[in-house]
Amino acid sequence: MKIKFYLAVIFIISSFTNPLFAQKTELLILPTIHGGHKKNVNYNFEHVRHIIENFKPDIIAVEIRPEDMDRDTSYLKAFYNPEMIMFKNEFPEAEKAGIDFMGADFEGKSLPPDFMKEIIGEFGKFRAMNQKLMRDTAIVKARIARGLPALISKRGEMMANLGANQLMDGKYDALTEEFTRGQTEVLKNTPYQFYDDFQVSRDQRIADNIKALALKNKGKRIIVLTGANHHNRAVNELRKVRSVNLVTQVQDH
Repeated sequence: MKIKFYLAVIFIISSFTNPLFAQKTELLILPTIHGGHKKNVNYNFEHVRHIIENFKPDIIAVEIRPEDMDRDTSYLKAFYNPEMIMFKNEFPEAEKAGIDFMGADFEGKSLPPDFMKEIIGEFGKFRAMNQKLMRDTAIVKARIARGLPALISKRGEMMANLGANQLMDGKYDALTEEFTRGQTEVLKNTPYQFYDDFQVSRDQRIADNIKALALKNKGKRIIVLTGANHHNRAVNELRKVRSVNLVTQVQDH
């Protein structure tokens, strides 16, 4: 009898210490559509607000750099998308966290006022290179042959019309993965390879920041607002984490 009692005690203790029995982190990675929320009747800002309300998060993570999370709204408006600023400022009962990355050269530093207008740092080089490659006839032809404009068009149509649950069902993410593979093939070993390298590394850094946040806050409810084009890499990364339960359905009303 005593042996059974001791075994029961050991089992109870192990259930609290063994990660297999620990309460999982409930993580919702919500793909957002930035300015598109103003026009998409199936996924507007109010839908996002309802999703957050219904999820009841302990933490709301937004696509703003961690080092900018304490900055005022006038500063943030120059660099970040509207839903990120909006929901950083709402839901005071939830802790807020930043997950964005805009280049190693400005890590830990404030962004200058002309950051989005001039060729400044890695992010500026990335933006300028986009304009250059779109004027390069050979690259334009290669992009068309690989089907990249068609994929962009499909994703644009989905963002303009679909609700959150449809953007989370895997179809949009599959298009993003196909686009990323195609762009890498087209730009590899060209003068524009940096464009693809930076885009992929930024996506990965955002995913890594989400992972670090989830691991630091085990057992909590975390909602992450991130652009739809970052969603696939983040989900793929967090799917590997045993202490995380990925939430894949939302209630938006």
